[in-house]
Amino acid sequence: DFWLMCPRGQFLQWGLTGTEPWRLCGKQEDRICAERCFNRFVTGLNGLEGERDMAYWKAWVRDRMAHVRDMARLVNLFIAPSRTLMDRHVREFGIPRERIVYLDYGFDHARLSGRLRSKEETLVFGYIGRHHPSKGIDLLLQAFSRLEGGALLRVWGRQEGQVSASLKRMCHDLGIPENSVEWCPEYRNEDIVREVFDRCDCIVVPSIWDENSPLVIHEAQQVGVPVITSDHGGMGEYVKNEVNGLTFAHRNPEDLGRCMQDALDHPDRMARWGKRGYLPFPDGKIPSIKDHVATVMKLYRDLPTGTGGRRP
Repeated sequence: DFWLMCPRGQFLQWGLTGTEPWRLCGKQEDRICAERCFNRFVTGLNGLEGERDMAYWKAWVRDRMAHVRDMARLVNLFIAPSRTLMDRHVREFGIPRERIVYLDYGFDHARLSGRLRSKEETLVFGYIGRHHPSKGIDLLLQAFSRLEGGALLRVWGRQEGQVSASLKRMCHDLGIPENSVEWCPEYRNEDIVREVFDRCDCIVVPSIWDENSPLVIHEAQQVGVPVITSDHGGMGEYVKNEVNGLTFAHRNPEDLGRCMQDALDHPDRMARWGKRGYLPFPDGKIPSIKDHVATVMKLYRDLPTGTGGRRP
């Protein structure tokens, strides 16, 4: 993710303070990190104790970033799983362009095969992932509540205490019928086709941060399930609007609702886009583990010596 560039890894400011919860951060700055992300560790926001603690966290961030930059200078080659991530590290973190390459993830194709979708009474949207504010499930629920014509939403993933409870309360507050949202448990990765992709018609990835190369997008594309996601970051890099799915304006529940309504109104068209799969390859298949490993091994063999670090 962005661990080299951001002490919290996501360029997403801490959500429980400020007028705009979980806002995106434009750049790393020691003072901003201390005031907007590490302020939850401050004893008091006012007075000498608050000033002392804030000064501590500002220094902590400064030292952390200095250490990361020192370590980065020892690295011969960085590998980024999206061009978005690669370009941002060159532009904002200063990694020399010749010391970073783009290489997408590799996947077990055997695990992602044999999808058998049985038709249900209505179109089924699916979400896969953590119940965490950064994942944008609240946006998904807001968008889902606007749909006309009847649909089902299945949410797969480990429930997380108060966060999950608040999402369920949100369903009630939005007027979503109880039988329209199913909260499904975790699944084993080996069973993702049978447990998830066999039971939905479309996957929605509504993350509010700069996801760089979401695994779920790749997995859905491998089995031909269309994806609705943001036009932002690595999400918009792997899904192109009306080519292999639909994209909406980042963090915009109204626009997400528009896309979901489009999918509900035109399921055959949506299914056709899903079959296009992974855009970088003509056959729509995602990279395999075998090819990924071969490329990584070649990168190791071709590493230069004597510049920027030690050869492994």
